Formats: sequence, C-alpha cells, structure tokens
Amino acid sequence: MAKLAPPPAKPVAPGNAEGWLEVEKQIGTPLPADFKDYISIYGAGQWTDFFGIMNPFYVWKHPKSSESWREWIGKRFEGYEDFQQKWPKDTAPFPLFPKNDGLLAFGYDDNGGTICWQTKGNPDSWRIVCLDGKLSEEYDVLDMSLTGFLDAVISEKVLPKTFPEDVFPVKKPAFRPYTNQ
Repeated sequence: MAKLAPPPAKPVAPGNAEGWLEVEKQIGTPLPADFKDYISIYGAGQWTDFFGIMNPFYVWKHPKSSESWREWIGKRFEGYEDFQQKWPKDTAPFPLFPKNDGLLAFGYDDNGGTICWQTKGNPDSWRIVCLDGKLSEEYDVLDMSLTGFLDAVISEKVLPKTFPEDVFPVKKPAFRPYTNQ
C-alpha cells in the first residue's frame, strides 16, 4: 500500500500503546492490529478526496464534532435499528455492535456512508461492510482487512458500489493527511 500511497513523513495523531488500551476499553473490544498499525503509519487524513478512516486520537476542529470515537459511532447509526424494524427489506441486514456479528463503524465517506467492521470472531479476521448514506439495502461486504481494503480501492481492484463512480480513477495523491491538531 505504501507504494500506491506513501504515508506522511510525520503522521498526525499516530497514537500510542497506552492510548489504544483506553480506546479499546471505551469501545468494549480489541481492535484489528492492522488498524492500529495503519493509524501509527498514516495518522489522520482522507483517501481519494472522498473517504476517511476514523482516528480515535485526532482532535476534530469542527465545533459540532464528536467528543469521542464511541460518540461518533452512536451518531453514525442513529435511527438504524428503528429503520430495520420499520423497513427491514430496505435496510442493511446487520445488527449493531456489541451484538454478535454487529457492525462497528470505523470510517466514513463524503456522501454520508459508513465503513464498518462486521465483528465476528477474531478482530484480525473481521470483514468490512460499506453502507450507503441512507443505511439502506445498498451495501458492500468485503472479506479483507482494512489495509487490504485500502490497497484494493487505491489500486482500483475493488470499486465499492456504495462509492460514486467519479471516485475512480483515483486521483493522486491518494492520501491527504489532515493538519496538526
């Protein structure tokens, strides 16, 4: 992946071991090792000028931003379970974390979509689920790690149907780091 999208020389908010322990305690689960490695190498930023991976160590400057990653997750799925009950055929068929196989949000796209892990089994084997901005029946399930997903999207081997067509071909640079906190 580093050949396709070189990481910044000084990643913004790369985290540390103590910080990860606190994040995992707040979320209530261990997280995939490649996610933690990714954050330490790339820090906070956006991919293809369209989607980003939430960095629990980055302090957002926007006044309405979430105080914590856990709060952000709650906001991403606001109303999701109500939609599932009222319109089950029109909503993605996944429960939410901490339920078995539940979705745990870790990324977003500029169209309101959410990138999640399906939390089944060992965190290092969690699948990726991309939901559209309406949390509807339009979604992608990808049996790959976060870094595998990023590599596949940047190299255009995977074109999620929840992403608009104009994301491709991928513009360079593929990764743009956020500014320091």
